Amino acid sequence: MPKSQVNMRPTFRALVTSIFVATSSLLCGQCEADHTIVMADYYFAPAELTILPGETVAFVNVQGTHDINGITNTLTGASWNNPAEFYLEQTEGTEEGTCMGVVTFDTPGVNNFDSSIGFQAQLGMVGTITVDAFTLLDLMLSWNGDETAPGAWQSTYAMQYYCPACEAALSGVGAYTVFLPNDAAIDELGDLINLNQFDMLAIPDFQDILQYHIIEGIYLAEDLAPGMALPTLLGEDAMVGEGSGGGLTIDGVNIVETNYTAFNGVVHIIDYGMAPSSSPEATVYQIVVDSPDHTLFEQEINANLLNDDLIGQPVINDNEYAPGHFTVFAPTDAAIFAFAEENGFDDVNDLFDSPYWDEILRRHIVEIPLTSDQLDNNGLLVSYGGDAIYTFVNDDGIFVENAQLTTLDLEAYNGVVHVINEVIDFNFPNPVGTCGTWTLNMYAPGGEGWSGFMQVLVDNVLVGTPSIFDGTSNSFAFAVNEGSTVDMNYVSEYAGWPGNFEVVDAEGAVIFDSDSPSSTTPPFQSPSGVFGLKACASPSACGQIKVNLYSAFDGWDFGTIAVYDGIVLADVIGGYWFNGQHLIGYVDLEEGSEVDFVVNAGYFSTEHNYTVEDAEGNIIVDQIQNNVSPSSVLDVMVCDATSLVSETQRTLPMLHPNPTNGSLTLSGVPLDETWSLAVQDVQGRPVYSTTGLGQGRIHLESLASGMYLATISVSGQALQTMRLVVE
Repeated sequence: MPKSQVNMRPTFRALVTSIFVATSSLLCGQCEADHTIVMADYYFAPAELTILPGETVAFVNVQGTHDINGITNTLTGASWNNPAEFYLEQTEGTEEGTCMGVVTFDTPGVNNFDSSIGFQAQLGMVGTITVDAFTLLDLMLSWNGDETAPGAWQSTYAMQYYCPACEAALSGVGAYTVFLPNDAAIDELGDLINLNQFDMLAIPDFQDILQYHIIEGIYLAEDLAPGMALPTLLGEDAMVGEGSGGGLTIDGVNIVETNYTAFNGVVHIIDYGMAPSSSPEATVYQIVVDSPDHTLFEQEINANLLNDDLIGQPVINDNEYAPGHFTVFAPTDAAIFAFAEENGFDDVNDLFDSPYWDEILRRHIVEIPLTSDQLDNNGLLVSYGGDAIYTFVNDDGIFVENAQLTTLDLEAYNGVVHVINEVIDFNFPNPVGTCGTWTLNMYAPGGEGWSGFMQVLVDNVLVGTPSIFDGTSNSFAFAVNEGSTVDMNYVSEYAGWPGNFEVVDAEGAVIFDSDSPSSTTPPFQSPSGVFGLKACASPSACGQIKVNLYSAFDGWDFGTIAVYDGIVLADVIGGYWFNGQHLIGYVDLEEGSEVDFVVNAGYFSTEHNYTVEDAEGNIIVDQIQNNVSPSSVLDVMVCDATSLVSETQRTLPMLHPNPTNGSLTLSGVPLDETWSLAVQDVQGRPVYSTTGLGQGRIHLESLASGMYLATISVSGQALQTMRLVVE
């Protein structure tokens, strides 16, 4: 820089200051505003200005050619990220002062600007205007850590970070009244819908709920009166009422503290959350609880341990399985009474005590949320108990099986409830031909009961879910038919206590003994279960094969092995919830059977192994491998000693992991063979398809959570159809 210019700078600063001071009245006359910024070559005076929201700033040019650039940082090219962009076109200054324009600054925050002409910004022509006010948001944030202030940090956090419309109102220049739920209110709401504060933030309409707590206009406590309708930020009115103790309420919620004021409004503290009329109920369970016509349905949901499922909220936590969302077809008390009478039960209690009631109850729950407009004519649904149920739509209305939907679309955050006028039909098994009564004897060596329950299935029909709730033992008797297959699947509810069990037939003979560790013999583990026990039937010519499922830790976690005798599904070994390190399944086969063992891998499949033994104890399938997921094995010739772990065995193409978050690996396809994948929903509608060569990666993130049917074809031949769970 030339020396003459350097020497001029102090004189110039003085000149600018003198102009700013001496001509303020003149400049205000030319450019009326609450504040004035004067500019000359390379300087703003003042360069830093603090104002209140809603005030105006005049820009006056007394020397040189300048613009006012509040959009982009001239030095970096990046946006200033001002609360609001502003720009005044370049003008040439005059000694009298040229009014470039007036800008109104409404929003609190820092506004940066420069002159973008030539190198003026580089030479220091940069300024800031800070709009400062103690806003409602400032007020609410100031309470954090202040023991004397109202405890409403959770609501403040939600409005600041998860509701842009709320944050803008609280920090802006508008006039608002906030009815702010305190922390106790948020905790109580979280308990009601079974979500913590952070999970609640993910509820789709939670922003609407927060906006409903902000009123347009300032209403001090003395301005409120019962009967007033206050317009909310959401657009729906909230009503002022009178509380039982003489105080005021807003939408029936007590106003417990009042008149916390700020620049742009006032805050009142309430002891519960409000919700607009458009908001769903908390949970499908809560809808049932609140209905006076569903006391029996509520009672049996609790008695059959379904309440925790129907309260669950699978929203945020992807690391922990949570059931839902649900469609609940809720029969009225009158419908349940009628069902008991029509089916020959002395009263509803006899119905509830029957071994079939749990399955009947689960037929009324579907783990997919379906509103009435999503229910199709002749639509197939899979119930929570695994039964197929159908919906019908005709001129008479909407039906699920025989039951008509009388009240539609009672929506909750975790699903939807439809009221029905009948219990969904159920085909009770014919008791003729029973060969006796079997008994499940359950033991808890530690004396503290079981940490789960046993699913007892006869011919794939759930007949009971017994457990030991306290003490050391319990027994459960059930009828079996000649030739029936009996499965015992242990379901763990939480980390448990040790247990074992035995199955005794009608003659007192022990059919199966779990031989689980005792309470005094480590490791302490829960019982696993057993599959494929045959009732009152002689072994086949070949005998029984024994399928052993092994786990390094605590079961196969949703994994199963489907055993096919030719094209016939002989049995499924495993289950969604079995625990323990060893599970046994028995399957009766005829000599010469060609058997496929199809693995549906669960979580942590590299920890799992299995073997298959023939009737003589020979291992005919060996899938004991460390840190490798077990493979499906096909074409095993049973009762043929030459085929022990034979060369004819081949693997099936598989998708894993299953259940999946949407990202899967396809394995078991030779590198030079083409494959295709077709995915259908539970109603048989195609939802996804793709093709590839060799092994590949599949992405199903676009699919909604739920159950699907996946068919894998290799070189044009369909080789594998499997149930796929997307979480």
